[in-house]
Amino acid sequence: MRLDVYRLAALALCLVVLSPHADADDRVKCPEKCSPQKAGVRSLAELAKEACSKSMKFAYQVQVENVESTSSTDAYNVTVLESFKEGGVEDPIDESRVFLSRPTCKTNLNLKTGGIYLIMGKNAQQVAGKYHYLFDDNTWVQYWPTDAEGTTNTYKNQYDNLEQFRQDMEFGCKSR
Repeated sequence: MRLDVYRLAALALCLVVLSPHADADDRVKCPEKCSPQKAGVRSLAELAKEACSKSMKFAYQVQVENVESTSSTDAYNVTVLESFKEGGVEDPIDESRVFLSRPTCKTNLNLKTGGIYLIMGKNAQQVAGKYHYLFDDNTWVQYWPTDAEGTTNTYKNQYDNLEQFRQDMEFGCKSR
């Protein structure tokens, strides 16, 4: 039953993404492209510009709790740790969210259970009392290094930029 809800959510999100006024025959089409995880260091300016663009509806720091997979859908169950832009949802912190993708996108997304990520996107749909989001080619996904990783040469710049982004976004996008 639970995975049927994910399929329903994925179909509902595909409708929103492609055409909210689509005919019944067109409703099962989903975005073709996967959302690859952003690699390397992103500048503060790039992060803020992306988060504060009018097209981005939400910007969350999330932790992946688990992944449930079927032949047609991967459902990433996450907990919102921090909200930089709420997307019309009041106080999503510590709440569960479901991010959906096609199984063929798993490698590009490269999300690990227990990992923390910055995810910014455009679409959300409430299905069966939970918010569901669709990973599409416009979704921003970036690994958020741990405090310990932030001291290593591999992640130091990325960690520092994300921590500065966190501080800069404390008061939202009003000044941008």
